[in-house]
Amino acid sequence: MLSYLSRFATRAPSARVDERTRLNLPGYHGDASVRVYVEDTGGRRGDVEPRIRLKISDCDTRISLWFELDTPGDRRNALHKIATLLDALHRFEDALHAEAELAARRSPTH
Repeated sequence: MLSYLSRFATRAPSARVDERTRLNLPGYHGDASVRVYVEDTGGRRGDVEPRIRLKISDCDTRISLWFELDTPGDRRNALHKIATLLDALHRFEDALHAEAELAARRSPTH
């Protein structure tokens, strides 16, 4: 038998991904992090708007990117947005590696 209050209980939504990852190595200042959350709506019916969050923060600066999936155009744009961001980050990573190597060669304490 279900209690009276069980009718009002809600389940926490399940997530495909729900993570907060620190960006700095231990011992380095700041609270830089990436927060990602994509709700899993597989068990829901009808018109569903999943919670989707991408937040990047560094000390006191934070950006939040929104991804909508309501229409075919929204879905195409959301996938384009994340692919474009990843491509830019990969190019940034390659350039940062190259500059880090140059800095290491110039440094007297390699």
